[in-house]
Amino acid sequence: MTNSAHPVATEKWWRHKTITPLVLIAVAAVIALALLLTPPDIPSAAKAPVPVSVRMVTVDVAPRRLTVTSEGTVKPRAETNLIAQVSGEVIWVSDSLLPGGQFAKGDVLVRLDQQDYLVALKNAEAELSRATAEKNYAKAELDRINVLFEQNLASVSQRQLAERALDVTLAVSLSAEANLERAQLDLQRTEVRAPFAGRVRNEAIDIGQFLQKGAAITSIYATGAMEIKLPVPDSQLAFLDDDLAKTGIVRETRLIPVTLEATFAGREQQWEGRLARTEGSIDERSRFIYLIAEVTEPLNEAGTHLPVGLFVKADIEGRVAENVVTLPRSALRDTDTVLIIDDDNTLHFRNVTVLRLTDNEVLISDGLAAGERVSISPLQFVVEGMPVTVVD
Repeated sequence: MTNSAHPVATEKWWRHKTITPLVLIAVAAVIALALLLTPPDIPSAAKAPVPVSVRMVTVDVAPRRLTVTSEGTVKPRAETNLIAQVSGEVIWVSDSLLPGGQFAKGDVLVRLDQQDYLVALKNAEAELSRATAEKNYAKAELDRINVLFEQNLASVSQRQLAERALDVTLAVSLSAEANLERAQLDLQRTEVRAPFAGRVRNEAIDIGQFLQKGAAITSIYATGAMEIKLPVPDSQLAFLDDDLAKTGIVRETRLIPVTLEATFAGREQQWEGRLARTEGSIDERSRFIYLIAEVTEPLNEAGTHLPVGLFVKADIEGRVAENVVTLPRSALRDTDTVLIIDDDNTLHFRNVTVLRLTDNEVLISDGLAAGERVSISPLQFVVEGMPVTVVD
């Protein structure tokens, strides 16, 4: 009895383990198929784009005075080496003849021993006196011969000899006068005088030193006028006076102010000058052209003299550009595009003509009308017609 019941139990167990999972799989498949064939009807709606917040400026069309900025080093307009024009021993040196020493025009800076030149002057005076006496005698002799010649008491040859003698004495007299002038000039040159008001850059002599003719005495420069070489790209000439680009020279009747700024003596200081000319050629390496500014009044309002060698920033006054729009630098996209905000607060691209571009602003000469709104926010992704919200 026990053996007959075992196969029946085994068969039931096999059916339970095999058929039941199949039934469950079939039921799940039917449910999944029903779900797929009857999807839920869920309404969909497109989400409205969220406007981006931007800042803007209103276009104002107005004239604009252009400026050109550069930098340079102050140099004296006149600088020279004083050279001994005569030889001699140095017997006196001015207290101003030291590096940095100041002097006025005509001041005596060096004196040489004059003894030899005083002797030469006396000899020249004596030669002139003798030549003058010979000339007067020859003139009187010619007058006497002419009287005798009119009375037929002197021959033609005697008259010719008298005329020749006068001509010789006149030549000797002229030579004596020239020698006297030379002696006087050499005597004057034993005193070396300043050709202009200025300062000493360096000196190389002292008392007791013997100078040969042509020897260097000192290097000096004038303090009455200064010059500054200002390098600018040649394209910047378009912002300055037209004559400067055409001729390289500023007319006397045309004043182009130049303001110089520098930190000196522990504070910011300014000096006023004018643009004088260009150097006339473009530097082959840098492709820059040099403008020359001059300062004829080196003393500023604070009483500070413009020092030689000071590095200064220069603002050069340019021409007036009409109908110009000035915008912040951030308003420009690419090289010639801005974003216009219309009345519906949507963005639109607009091509413009850029007159000038700096680090902080852009000058636009064409493409914008007064009253239009321009976005100045640095947006990364922009599409035509994109809505925005304008914020202050």
